[in-house]
Amino acid sequence: WREAGCFVMPMSHEGFRSNLDIKDVSEQIQACIDEDQNIERELDELLGRRSALEKEIDRVMYPAEAHSLQQNIEGLTKKIADTSITAFSLSSKVRKLDVAQARLKETIDHIEKIVNLKTTIEKVNVLIEKKSYGEAAEMTFQVLHKEETKLINDASFEVILGLEKKLVDLVSDDCGKACVKAAVAAKKRAAQKPEESKLQELGVSTSDEKKGDQEMSPEFARVFDLCKILPKLDQQSQGLSKYCIAARTMLVVGSKKLTLPKNLNPSKFPDKLSEMLDAIAFCIQTHNPILTKFFGPGSVLRLIQELLEECDNKIHELVSRFIEANKIAKISKTVDGFRRNQKKSHGGSNTGKSASQYNPKMLDGLLEQAAYILREIQIFDYNIRQLGERAREKLSETPSQQKLLKAMRANHRLKDSLPRTTKVNQLQHQLTSYYITIEEYFMSKDVKTAISLDDDSDEAQTSSMVDDVFYIVKKCSERAFSTCDINSACAIVNLLNDLLFTMYKDQLNSRVEGCWENIGNLSTLIFNQDQKAQNKAEDALIQDFNNLQVSAKHILTLKSYLEEHAKEVFRHIPTAVKMALSCLEALNDSSESFMRIVHKNLNKFVDMEVEKVNGPQALGSLLERFSQQSYELRESEYTTQHANDVYVPKLIHALSKQHQALESRLTDANLDLVLHALANHVVKRIESCVLRKRFTFWGGLKLDKDIRKISSFFNGVCTKPIRGKFLRVMQIASLLQVDKVGEILDYWTSDSQVWRLSPREVKQILSLRLEFSREEIAKLKL
Repeated sequence: WREAGCFVMPMSHEGFRSNLDIKDVSEQIQACIDEDQNIERELDELLGRRSALEKEIDRVMYPAEAHSLQQNIEGLTKKIADTSITAFSLSSKVRKLDVAQARLKETIDHIEKIVNLKTTIEKVNVLIEKKSYGEAAEMTFQVLHKEETKLINDASFEVILGLEKKLVDLVSDDCGKACVKAAVAAKKRAAQKPEESKLQELGVSTSDEKKGDQEMSPEFARVFDLCKILPKLDQQSQGLSKYCIAARTMLVVGSKKLTLPKNLNPSKFPDKLSEMLDAIAFCIQTHNPILTKFFGPGSVLRLIQELLEECDNKIHELVSRFIEANKIAKISKTVDGFRRNQKKSHGGSNTGKSASQYNPKMLDGLLEQAAYILREIQIFDYNIRQLGERAREKLSETPSQQKLLKAMRANHRLKDSLPRTTKVNQLQHQLTSYYITIEEYFMSKDVKTAISLDDDSDEAQTSSMVDDVFYIVKKCSERAFSTCDINSACAIVNLLNDLLFTMYKDQLNSRVEGCWENIGNLSTLIFNQDQKAQNKAEDALIQDFNNLQVSAKHILTLKSYLEEHAKEVFRHIPTAVKMALSCLEALNDSSESFMRIVHKNLNKFVDMEVEKVNGPQALGSLLERFSQQSYELRESEYTTQHANDVYVPKLIHALSKQHQALESRLTDANLDLVLHALANHVVKRIESCVLRKRFTFWGGLKLDKDIRKISSFFNGVCTKPIRGKFLRVMQIASLLQVDKVGEILDYWTSDSQVWRLSPREVKQILSLRLEFSREEIAKLKL
């Protein structure tokens, strides 16, 4: 077993005999014999190849050659060791040589810098003598402020520092003189050339039109060139300041746009303001890229500060003269006194005469000018402050501009910001106050005039004052929003709402009451034979209804328009939009108050129309005859009446005739309201009559058909759904058609409809049926 490579666990004799038989043992022995034979064959093959392998080894290497190879290897190993020692020594010497070479290079560079520094000093002196300050500044900048050429520990460095300071003094002095010369030259050009382009106003010459280049005039070019030199002399703040002051001086002296003529026509002040603001904006736009290139991002803030100060002086003068020339303060005081005295009983007659002397057309033009001036100032102030804020952010965010920012904070009175309020802002608030006062007076006076000149033509559904009044209030409110001042807008909105809610609504309401008085007592109207007078009185009343309804609609239209206008005008100021929308919300209440008057009077009007007695075919007479209709019908009677019914068609004809009579006289909205009120009146009459009658099944069926015909007529002529008004009487008719009392429970418990009748009313309706006993009805549990 060991020869076969097997490992057998010890086993008892009995186990062995039980698990193996003779056949299995023979097979295992044969397998071991076969494996042993294979191993012997492999060993014989290896033994046969041994002699061939030994011969091959002997052929490749002889003993003598092996000995020689061993000696060569030992010699090569010794040489490698000697070479390694030599290489290490050589590497150490090379490292020392590299250090010495680096020191030599530093020394040579230092010597070259010293030589260059001395050469630079000589060249700078020569350039200073030639007044070539730009080139001299470039050379000093290369030596003093560039790290790769900077040399501090040398006596010549102090010399070059001195030359830089000398250059600063020379450039500053020449810059001041050049600025004076440029201002004088600008004055001469302004006197010689009254017609200038915007570029010429800023000192830009456009004589070389073929090339399309916009070159500075010699005087201005000299000033700006000198200012651009100062940043290279480490005087960025000083150069920027001088540049901006020079730009301001050239704009003021060389441009007629900022010059305010002594005898300026009062109507030309808005145009002059636009010219001034355009000139200032164009100046900033022109100089901004130059400042950014030579003085860094955000440096335009300094120019904005200078121009805003100049703008404050010039525009303050213009607005002051505008107020004075048009006597705005006096007008405001007069009309304010008139308005105050109006609130007092029997007071201020002299003031009223004084205020009434102002021509509305003159006031309208004055208000347009004032609104335009306020808008231009507001927009310019907002835009220039936004531009200044963006420039300040760039200064703060740019690392290279921190030195300039620090200098601005230390040396300029405004530091790195713009003034929170200016003289123009203060005068703007004053002008806004004048504007609001005069606008209030103008709007009130024009509304009163429109009311007094009302034309109540018979052909028109509304009188002329409706469109006139809303044209006035829309014009005034739109003008107030155009000032871009939320205080003006809210003040005028509040005033127009007050005018509409009080004076205008009271006028319309008093006209309605006057019409009712003209119509007189209802009994007099019934027996009055003057049909023409009746129609005229009704037409006047209907027109007043239309005036109220259209006015309510116009209020909501005006509100929607002003809301969109406010969102557009104040889109950059969310708080202003919120304030405007809050003020405009009050117009909803005004509109609803107008419609309450309409509903109240239309219901009264419908009652009057129904109660008219103009023959048996009149609507009132036909509704009275409903109580005479019998519904205690048998089947044969039902069939006969259904085929020959004349009452309901006559009633519908009377309703249609009433609709046609009012259709052309009432507005669509009022006509719909009248029809709804009429339907409500008809339904109440029918229900009142039904509760006093007795019914059979066929009578209930007849009532249901009659109600549906009347309902169908109103559905056909009304624009708004009217089925709800007939739902209650239709439920009454359905109750009167049940076969048995208990059948009502199927309808009552169904979710298909909402019952408008109470359980008590249901029992009351069922008691109208002749076939149902009171005991059965009383047993119902609803």
